[in-house]
Amino acid sequence: MENSSKPDKGFICHDCFKLNTCRDSVASWVFFVIAIIATISIRAVNVVLDFNPLLAKFFWYVGVSGFFLFFIYKFRHNAALHRELEKSNLTSKLLSKSALSEQDYDILGTIVCHLRSKKDKINYFLIFFFSGLALILAVYFDFFKNG
Repeated sequence: MENSSKPDKGFICHDCFKLNTCRDSVASWVFFVIAIIATISIRAVNVVLDFNPLLAKFFWYVGVSGFFLFFIYKFRHNAALHRELEKSNLTSKLLSKSALSEQDYDILGTIVCHLRSKKDKINYFLIFFFSGLALILAVYFDFFKNG
């Protein structure tokens, strides 16, 4: 968060409302792309397994490595936000309807920006779509093509 109260230096707000718009950092876009590649790769493993086991292994390694990197990034980002929430005691303030500080509003602005992010919606859609496609292809190859 960027404000005058100088919160935890590990937490940098790249997308809070103080930047006039909810913008995502370059790093968040890089990890978003990594997640998309991982999603497609993991779903492709079973599809290519019968045709090319080496390619299936490659897809598996790409997928698992990509998810590993993506979830480390998400964990670190969420942990930083969680630290700010704990430090500010924001949940208690909201439940007791206490007055909020400038930093509290910054934290809430960041949370709202994250909720408005289209990247998560796109990511969920792609996971759903490629999971469905992989399931349809697996059923076809396992039960209809070979049957």
